[in-house]
Amino acid sequence: MPAPATYLVTGGAGFIGSHLADALLGQGHTVLVLDDLSTGARANLAAAWPDPRLRFVRGSVLDERLADELTACCDTVVHLAPVTGAIGAAALRHGRRLLIAAADGRGEVASGATVVRHGDTVGPRQSPGHATLLTRLVRRAVAGDPLVVHGDGTRGCRFLDVADAVDALLALLDRPGAGGAEFDIAGSEEITVMALAERTLARGGGTSAVRHYPYVVDRVPHEAYARNVRPFDTAPLRELTGWRPARSLDDILDAAIARARAEAPVVLPGLREPAASPAGQHLG
Repeated sequence: MPAPATYLVTGGAGFIGSHLADALLGQGHTVLVLDDLSTGARANLAAAWPDPRLRFVRGSVLDERLADELTACCDTVVHLAPVTGAIGAAALRHGRRLLIAAADGRGEVASGATVVRHGDTVGPRQSPGHATLLTRLVRRAVAGDPLVVHGDGTRGCRFLDVADAVDALLALLDRPGAGGAEFDIAGSEEITVMALAERTLARGGGTSAVRHYPYVVDRVPHEAYARNVRPFDTAPLRELTGWRPARSLDDILDAAIARARAEAPVVLPGLREPAASPAGQHLG
């Protein structure tokens, strides 16, 4: 286990960030969480809240003075907030190690940061508004609603359990050689959307119908959109750290089905009938 250190986790009250905060505290580290709660929630840190090594600061990564103050107090910055803000510059100014989640991190890689790109990640504390396709299919199946499949259902997708995503982040944080490189963190098993819908019904015992709708992303047909998206490649992560997902797609589906059955109804994109979200679950 690495020696105790102080980590600044921006977006640490969000979905992946709160799980990472739990894991870092479990390793004996001190964790500073900076989050404006625009998509995260304090409830995500409920388990960690009593720990004296957790410090929560409600604020924005766009606040240069606050970003500088918190960065100066830590050894490593893990930037998971959805906007870059002033954190990268503060980490460089103070000589702090930086791991940043970014869709395009060429600039950060050049400055020595570790850049990660997350694939579709599934697990507890994920907000309904940011639910993955898998989660939406599961919730509709559990509710007995039709499953929505866009296009002909042949698009491929991969899913990763949030615990495996956190294991990947911890592995990269434990490798000094990860600096100045970019890594994809994604599931290993690819499945078509149609096959995922069918497997969701099979594992959940549902009888919902499957309905097809045209697939359009920002008014651009999916085929044209997909050509401009770089496929996920976890080989560099695997080669450096030995990381592999511990949970299969069936494990992820089974856990999602169990959560959906235990939850109150929530509002999901595409649902026509609104229902109240469970308290404290408006998470990011």
